[in-house]
Order: sequence, then structure tokens, then C-alpha cells
Amino acid sequence: MSPVLSTIITIAFAIPSLISATSVETWSGTSCNSGDHLYWSGHKGECITLGNVRSLRVNSIDQGCSLTYYSDNYCSDNRIGLGTGYCAGYADGGQVRSFSWDC
Repeated sequence: MSPVLSTIITIAFAIPSLISATSVETWSGTSCNSGDHLYWSGHKGECITLGNVRSLRVNSIDQGCSLTYYSDNYCSDNRIGLGTGYCAGYADGGQVRSFSWDC
């Protein structure tokens, strides 16, 4: 096999690992169906600070990763994990202040 073809094959197999399948939606209203609506994707390993979010849903997530949401801006208070396909938020309607993708 030529070096050029070998390089092309290596790159082709590496591309899927560089593309994140993680997708999250947030809403300013409760129940994942009202208010301001945003899409998030591919921020592995980061703490994402949110504004005016009361509900969120994980549409898809990279294999081996999980999403956790928090009541503070620093991904530390009231930690709750969220699985794919579920709508979540705090029962009292409080704001979700941050979330993290943990891989």
C-alpha cells in the first residue's frame, strides 16, 4: 500500500473519533417544551455555565460519556446525572445553572 493511501485511510478512521455525537437542548421553561430554547453539542469535559435554564434534555451522548447538571455556576452543587431521552430540571422549578459532559 502506498504511503499516501495509508495516510488517507488513517485519517478516515480518525475522523469519527473527532466528531462528537453529544447533543443537549435547554429551555427557560419547565418540561422541555416552553420558553427560550438552545442546542448544545460537543463540549466534552467542560463545565458549561447556563443562564435562565429550567429544563434540559440529552438527545445523544458519546459512548462512555455522561451528562450531569448542577444548581450552581461551577458544576459542584446538587449534582444530578441525566440519561439520553429524558427531560429534567429541579422539581421546585429552580434554575439549572451549569452542566458538564464527563468522558
